[in-house]
Amino acid sequence: MKMKKAVLVYLLIVFVHPATSLIAQDDIHIEFERYSDRVLLVKAGNIYFDQVAAIASQKGLIIIDTGKAPTLTQKYRKIIERELGRDDFTYVINTHFHFDHTSGNQIFADADIIAHDTTPRRMRQFDEDRLNFVADRRQNRMVQWANQLEAAEPGSEQATRLQDYLSTGRVMLDDLEKNYALTLPTITFNDRMTLDMGDLTLNLYYFGEGLHTGDDIIIHCPEEKILFTGDLFYYGSMFIAFSSRFDAPRWMEVLNDVLRNEDDLQWLYDCHNRRMTRPFIALWRDYLVDMWESLNAAKEEGLDLEAVQDRFSYDRKFTYLENSGIETDQLRREHQTNLRYVWYRIHEFQSAADEMRRVIDISDVASALKRYREITEQKDSAFYFDETEFNRLGYQFLQGNNLDAAVEIFKINVERFPESWNVYDSLAEAYMNAGQTELAIQYYTKSLELNPENQNAIEMLKRLEEN
Repeated sequence: MKMKKAVLVYLLIVFVHPATSLIAQDDIHIEFERYSDRVLLVKAGNIYFDQVAAIASQKGLIIIDTGKAPTLTQKYRKIIERELGRDDFTYVINTHFHFDHTSGNQIFADADIIAHDTTPRRMRQFDEDRLNFVADRRQNRMVQWANQLEAAEPGSEQATRLQDYLSTGRVMLDDLEKNYALTLPTITFNDRMTLDMGDLTLNLYYFGEGLHTGDDIIIHCPEEKILFTGDLFYYGSMFIAFSSRFDAPRWMEVLNDVLRNEDDLQWLYDCHNRRMTRPFIALWRDYLVDMWESLNAAKEEGLDLEAVQDRFSYDRKFTYLENSGIETDQLRREHQTNLRYVWYRIHEFQSAADEMRRVIDISDVASALKRYREITEQKDSAFYFDETEFNRLGYQFLQGNNLDAAVEIFKINVERFPESWNVYDSLAEAYMNAGQTELAIQYYTKSLELNPENQNAIEMLKRLEEN
């Protein structure tokens, strides 16, 4: 199957490949791409896409994900209707609950909407917090992106990506405030579901906990040799998991089923980045299986984490990951993280960061700090402390304008990981947001001492000292 792709050249005239169309929406780049006669991809953005897919079948049109903003999705629908020559939308499939995959549901309210059993509840939770999300968190993120864009090299990949974030993000925020109607799934499932569409079949799989949101599903169409993966996989990374709560056996089962017949899969699409190939996801699956079996054997042997990190280092066992095309230094870093999380999962250790979040959610920061002291004083504690998880949690509180919680979480990270320049940078940012300039300067300076190439600290210190 040959993919028809856009070939765009910007001079005084725009030359457009017949299979692709560009539509100007202020500074938003919108285009469509024909994967085949039956599959159309419509997306906004140049590098970081807001993308929906349309599949034409004998029994109607199927839409996979609906984008971040109804205003954009309405344009996508018009393109789909024009290019496929029909408007009989039968199903919409939401790969997960996130607003940038479900906000356009209202544009396809004439179709049945399919998702995982837990997706409607999580969409309702987002809707209840929607205006706070816009005012307290996303607006702050937009300011951060704008500052980063100002510092980025014009025309660079980073600058283009930031421009994508900002251009579609502006429309999204405006829609979430003024043009959003919660439109929930009408059909849900818990494990697997098959749609017989006459001339083609869609196999829906619940992927399981731990890689993204926990309600993620993937959609395989063997007749078209295509798999839609939502936000689960990314061509530029071999990360397995970002916490110890992941369902490796289920992941392996699902991927084994999807990859069983080589002729049934050629391309994989997420909703934001470049498409992936079958060999890439097969490599990811093989790596997961290898890690899972190796570390379970290490547990039976009685090895500790230090011995595991030595025996199963990237250079000793996993250099085959270079077939991913990812740079070796990045693969080494990601592999070290993967080793820890697979080890935590196999030993059923619990995340101390998750425990802090739980206590703060049901009580307050003081109670969480008391719980932290209890955990640290326990012998043979079942909890683990991970710098990345605490940093992520701190930023969640920071973006939610809970500055007290953010500061305390970042302080824990500084206490536990005093040699990491990044933990000081994060604590400095929290103090800066809290208006405590002297402390912000103190911790940005410490971060810069540990990492003289920390450009963020250099820029922030300049701004703070100027003020």
